[in-house]
Amino acid sequence: MSVPHFARMCFFLSAIVLLLAVFPTAPSTHTATERFEVYCDGFGFFLAKVDGAPAPGKLFLFLYTGFPGITYVPKETWKDVYVYRNGCLADGKCEVLAHGKVWLDDEVMPDAKRISGRYEIELNGQNLRGQFAAERHDYKKPPRLCM
Repeated sequence: MSVPHFARMCFFLSAIVLLLAVFPTAPSTHTATERFEVYCDGFGFFLAKVDGAPAPGKLFLFLYTGFPGITYVPKETWKDVYVYRNGCLADGKCEVLAHGKVWLDDEVMPDAKRISGRYEIELNGQNLRGQFAAERHDYKKPPRLCM
């Protein structure tokens, strides 16, 4: 093999490695879009199209804020969440699938209309991560009761 041919081959392989580093794999860049709800003791994020989630690819993330009435979350900090199957509302009747965390791009107030950020979840040995954008959903009857 001649030196110029070897140099071209090294350049080609370096370019491939660089492209893989610049453009991460699909699950890490996937954007889940759905809705969120404000409860008396936290926030619920309903995410759809989550790669690696159990069928149908939807998860419910519950961010517990503490005492009833505290519904403020600061921006740009990782917050722990409980991860549930699609359809569960963290009401004690559903099993926690995993634990994860969310990073919110903006502070979340009780009157927030939209939320965006990132999520990371360890589920069945997989690291599920991506971005989300959610719109507020107001319910007619609160799904969670706080005393």
